[in-house]
Amino acid sequence: MQSIRFFTALRDDAQDAIEHIGSVDILVGIPAFSSMESVEHVIRTIIEGLEKYYPDKKSLVFIADGGSTDDTREAASRVS
Repeated sequence: MQSIRFFTALRDDAQDAIEHIGSVDILVGIPAFSSMESVEHVIRTIIEGLEKYYPDKKSLVFIADGGSTDDTREAASRVS
């Protein structure tokens, strides 16, 4: 099935990653503007909850850094 690209504010690499992942059962969105100090803990906590309560579901955690000028995006990318 061919995907259709819509106009979006997402960076091309983020849009490509989402298209590669395909569909998910659970999508968690985290607004994280200038949150480099706390974003790793928040992501890890969400992942733990998803693994504990929804182990059979395909999940995606999406971080929206809103153009942060600190290292929010880099901090979030350290979580795997």
